[in-house]
Amino acid sequence: MKFKSIIIFILLAFLSHQISYGQEKDKICLCKPLKETKENDAKVIEMAEYIENSFHELETKGFNEKFHVKSFINNITDNQDIDMEDQYTIGFMKGIEDTGKTLSQKIVNSIDAGEYYNLINYHYSIEDMTYYFTFRMFSEASGVNYHDYKVCSDGEDIKFNDIYVYLTGEEISLTFQRLFLLSKPSNKILSKVFGFNSGEDLYTLVEAKKLAEKGDYKGAYEKISEIKGAFGKEKFTLILRASYASSFNDKLYEEVLAEFAELYPKDPTLYLKLVDYYLLKGKYNLALVNVDKLIFETNDDFLNLIKGNIYLLKEEFKNAEKNFEYMTVNYPDLLEGYVGHMVSLNYQNRFEDTLSIVKNLLEQGYDKEALLEFIEEKDIEGHNALEAFVNSKVYQEWKRNS
Repeated sequence: MKFKSIIIFILLAFLSHQISYGQEKDKICLCKPLKETKENDAKVIEMAEYIENSFHELETKGFNEKFHVKSFINNITDNQDIDMEDQYTIGFMKGIEDTGKTLSQKIVNSIDAGEYYNLINYHYSIEDMTYYFTFRMFSEASGVNYHDYKVCSDGEDIKFNDIYVYLTGEEISLTFQRLFLLSKPSNKILSKVFGFNSGEDLYTLVEAKKLAEKGDYKGAYEKISEIKGAFGKEKFTLILRASYASSFNDKLYEEVLAEFAELYPKDPTLYLKLVDYYLLKGKYNLALVNVDKLIFETNDDFLNLIKGNIYLLKEEFKNAEKNFEYMTVNYPDLLEGYVGHMVSLNYQNRFEDTLSIVKNLLEQGYDKEALLEFIEEKDIEGHNALEAFVNSKVYQEWKRNS
């Protein structure tokens, strides 16, 4: 279960394109924080559901319409080292204007490919004095991630102007700000402060991305590992290294996660990263601890699915059964919950109960031929977690007579 983020790939895609010029200086507050009221509660919920419905219709309109781009760019340039009169700055920020459209299209593409992207809650932040609403992104292949949308008002409409990404542990605007400071040419002061060679390190990032796009993840990992000094230990760089390593070498992936844990022991990203790390180490109890931390932080009961999978690895099949059964009741449209439930029953030799789930899925409208093929199919290594059930008298007799 390797946790990845579409955000980092969008950022690098942006870096590899030529940047154009032409933006006016504008640092006034264009989209202000929203006060907590019952009326605003309703407005925030309405906007969040509007964006979710748009995504589930495979449309980017809801996101693009509600994303306050100018205010987002102001967030990026909110740094004393950024001069908005500088021509390179003007060009760089102009290139960011389509970032929202790129991100929303990437999310739609992910949903269309079978990933889940669901609104789970909203809350008011006393620290930021504004609202946030949270989306969960999930797939079996890429794991789970969360996006916290920061709400603001332009005086007439409710919008959002930034997204806090759990996997990177920071707002997208801050990540872009770092990339800008990195890419700015002839910036000797910043190079001394942050310990990087701005032009060379940027080139290395882009080259690593190009190798990854060709499927050469080993080459991409080796290329990005050439970045030394402070920037080589930045969260952004480590997350990319981990992503590339995970595609070809679990041992290297484990080493990068260990480095991340040592450098950022209190970072929110660790709740996601350490689940992966402890699973690779076989320390399932510690993995469960970090899942519980995520549940506490996000108030997201969907994470019971991951707990069920960890209990399967621990061979605590009764506990796995409880978590998967919870998923089938509370997320009845999620096939993964039923599959996990069947596997946990299979390992308890409770074949009649396993068959009941199969019958339930057929009653829900699942295609019988496709479902039975899925149940009986072996993986690439010739294994099937439901093999005992498939070979059981209970299943074989039902299959012959149904």
